[in-house]
Amino acid sequence: MNNQPRKQLGNNIKQLRTSLGLSQEQLAEKAGLHRTYVGAVERGERNVSFR
Repeated sequence: MNNQPRKQLGNNIKQLRTSLGLSQEQLAEKAGLHRTYVGAVERGERNVSFR
């Protein structure tokens, strides 16, 4: 399985989050997600779906 798209998305999210000066916890709260999920997405460990 190719994890590259997941890792790239995670890197993009992390770069945007840090450029906005947000912690993972702050981003998670704003997005209605759990902090550990945000961290796993940023590391490319979780699949992401959009609604």
